[in-house]
Amino acid sequence: MNAFVSYSRRDNPFGRLIEIEEQLARIGGAYIDDLHHPPNVDRHVAVIAALDTADAFIAVITPHYPLTPWTRYEVKEAARRGLPLLLLTETGAVREARYDELLPLANTIP
Repeated sequence: MNAFVSYSRRDNPFGRLIEIEEQLARIGGAYIDDLHHPPNVDRHVAVIAALDTADAFIAVITPHYPLTPWTRYEVKEAARRGLPLLLLTETGAVREARYDELLPLANTIP
């Protein structure tokens, strides 16, 4: 599986991102922006490219997740593309979900 991982930087320091990468290694590859962002590439371009090649979208649900413009953009873009959605909670649990569960969060703050 080639997954795109969407997360709030505020809630996920570098060490936590490494843990997430290790956890997701069991299910295949995952693009985590702060770990895999190509040097000298515009962040928006890199995100779009990663979403283009993703076959799943993993949202790391934390308190600040719905508050950041980037995560809201990523959720909306993944939903538009019809990528399968998985939620990763702070406890490390992963579960399948539907976008109608997540899109209200993405639409709460302009």
